[in-house]
Amino acid sequence: MALANHPVKSLYFMVIGVPESLTITMMSYMGKLRVAVGTEKGLIDPQKFKCSIENAFDRIFKAAMPSASSKSSN
Repeated sequence: MALANHPVKSLYFMVIGVPESLTITMMSYMGKLRVAVGTEKGLIDPQKFKCSIENAFDRIFKAAMPSASSKSSN
């Protein structure tokens, strides 16, 4: 199956339309973690949110995998 010429490996569903300002759902299955985020329009600046998520991931990865981060900097 493909959407817009991109192969679909799996699907993940979340409830929308519920009157909530912010919804974050996570599911881990068969070694894969899926995260979905839904917000009301205008609640979060999308670019700032993206940068914050990337920064948080980098910090968590470096703390969890010190040998991997030191190898990549050489």
